[in-house]
Amino acid sequence: MNIRMIGIDHEKASLKERELFAFTPTQSRQAMEAVVKRDGMEGAVIISTCNRTELWLSEKEGYMVDLAQVLCDLKNLEKTERENYEHLFVLRRSQEAYVHLFQTACGLKSQIWGESQILSQIKNAIEEAREANTADLYLEKLFQMAVTSAKKVKTEIKLTATDVSVATKALERIQEVVPSLVNKRCLVIGNGEMGKIVASQLALCGAEVYITLRQHNHKTYVLPKRCKGVDYEERYAEMAEMDIVVSVTSSPHYTVKAEALAEVLAPGYGTKVFCDLAVPRDIEPTVREIDNIILLDMDSLGLAKAELRNKRSLAAANAIIEEHIAKFIASFEIRNYLPLLQNISSSASEKICRNLQKDLENLDLSDQEKTAFENRLAQVAEKVVSSVLYGFRDSIDRDLWNECFTNLEKVIR
Repeated sequence: MNIRMIGIDHEKASLKERELFAFTPTQSRQAMEAVVKRDGMEGAVIISTCNRTELWLSEKEGYMVDLAQVLCDLKNLEKTERENYEHLFVLRRSQEAYVHLFQTACGLKSQIWGESQILSQIKNAIEEAREANTADLYLEKLFQMAVTSAKKVKTEIKLTATDVSVATKALERIQEVVPSLVNKRCLVIGNGEMGKIVASQLALCGAEVYITLRQHNHKTYVLPKRCKGVDYEERYAEMAEMDIVVSVTSSPHYTVKAEALAEVLAPGYGTKVFCDLAVPRDIEPTVREIDNIILLDMDSLGLAKAELRNKRSLAAANAIIEEHIAKFIASFEIRNYLPLLQNISSSASEKICRNLQKDLENLDLSDQEKTAFENRLAQVAEKVVSSVLYGFRDSIDRDLWNECFTNLEKVIR
């Protein structure tokens, strides 16, 4: 089992640097499919969120590819460009990688400490890899255990004093500029999960909220309560009438361009707040240069995880993480011994049947009955020996498994 990852995240990289390595869902699938075609690759999963991009790989034994080169190839970066960003990459393998993934799934490595949206994003990442047929057995099990561990942490431990997410933090920041949202006109560009959350929270504060919809979505999309839909193609005209605009899409291109926005703004308009929650960014950075426009993005939301940390909760969360990582490792370590255990059980069964052969001949049984009895005896003997071996496995140190089982195979023969 050779699992490694390479990532770039908010700990070392700015928003501008992170968005260069971001993947849309379509790009992610294409990238994973390309990676598994490389020599030595067994599986690949990509996690791409507003805070991080991570490439997870499962390699064949004996292979050790240049992960930085793989990631740069996926983003079509030349060697000289790679040198500009390589210091931002973080590489992890084996235990270090497992701990990182499990802690990330719990929200322990998010800008907003303990936030829950990352868990859904990790679930989506492994689901996308599964659909693309790039999730091998090891990565499938690793991500499954990470999700299971995170759910237990969320259920049993209160990591934060309040339920904090990127959406709620963005709302807090907006309200620093616009204290009362009652009757304020708000446009949310993006109707995915995050878009719905933002729209719902704005509506709960009394705002008049509109969500952009593509034409084919108007009839089927279920709008959040107290929200209305508008055509995406009419977004600039709508922005001219809005007090607040929030954009959160997975588009690889700007959804709001400065020049197009400036053209629709009427003379004498008041202060407008634009909030960009996407990576790569949805709103062209030069929008902040337009008069009376306040532009917030992921790096200006004032996200601070240190103030939310609780040492006791952190220790309890890590204890759950360690337990689930141990289960993950053990589930594959025993797999390596299955052929050996099977050989021991089969050899023991054959030996028992040989030793009882004379006794079987003295029984008043037909040939058919004797064959059935011998088969049943072999099955029972094999099952009993296997049970003993598995019990033995759980009672001795893991480092001694190979020596003990190999010697047992010699003795039983």
